[in-house]
Amino acid sequence: MLLDIILPLHVSLATLALILFIWRGLAMWLEMPVRQVLWRRIVPDSVDTLLLVSGMTMLVMAGLNPLQYEWLLAKLIAVLIYIGLGIVALHPGAWRKQRHGAFVAAVMVFAYIVAVAHRKTVWF
Repeated sequence: MLLDIILPLHVSLATLALILFIWRGLAMWLEMPVRQVLWRRIVPDSVDTLLLVSGMTMLVMAGLNPLQYEWLLAKLIAVLIYIGLGIVALHPGAWRKQRHGAFVAAVMVFAYIVAVAHRKTVWF
């Protein structure tokens, strides 16, 4: 079944997305900007896009409606929060303390997303 291929792909992309986010976040934290456009923008954005597409594909294939499943709705809301925090964390114009706080919060939200996906419950 195609879903058996997409789920491991989705998990792998999520792992890679987190690694790339932490790498860019640590570069920001240590004030060592990533200079190559390919590694700074194209690769992480491509991974994030594929991650989103694979997740939406699984939703459609499984026939899941986020409004019917509390855990799925919580995960999608957390993804939006993660994206917002990631924008602040990696934005060069934000204050340093804001970026650091947003970076830590984004990693924590990512951990929440993974926990919700594994346990299929909002609270654990």
